[in-house]
Amino acid sequence: MMERNNLDPFDRHLRHKLSGSAPTEVHERTQKHFESLAAQMKQRQIGSAESPYDWRNPVLVLASTLWRELIWPWRRIWAGLACAWLLIIGLNLASPDSSSRVVSETEPRSREENRALIEQRRMLAQLIGPLPETASARKHNPPGPRSDRSLKTSVA
Repeated sequence: MMERNNLDPFDRHLRHKLSGSAPTEVHERTQKHFESLAAQMKQRQIGSAESPYDWRNPVLVLASTLWRELIWPWRRIWAGLACAWLLIIGLNLASPDSSSRVVSETEPRSREENRALIEQRRMLAQLIGPLPETASARKHNPPGPRSDRSLKTSVA
């Protein structure tokens, strides 16, 4: 009796509606349904025990954890990164690669060719004279420390 007084009005209403007994055929159908569900669950438990995956294997546990925590929640971002990489690889393969062709077309010079080139440069230097130094060949003198510079100020 005390229990009934502690119930709120909605719970009292439900208890009053459900206090009658269900028809026997509904009760039997429900009982059979629950028994079949229990049998299915028991088969799944037995089947999962014979699973080819041994979840005690640390590699599988690690892989599963990485998949659940790093990849699956961010799957759209990973898909975007994969598309970006595929685009980069596609553009790289589609672009003409002229640097490899230039390197492959040039052959190394033989010793005779190198000697002839050095001799030609000597003859050119004798005919023309010494060449003026280029700006890049001249030594660049960096400015001295700022404290050594004298300040030129004028007072007006």
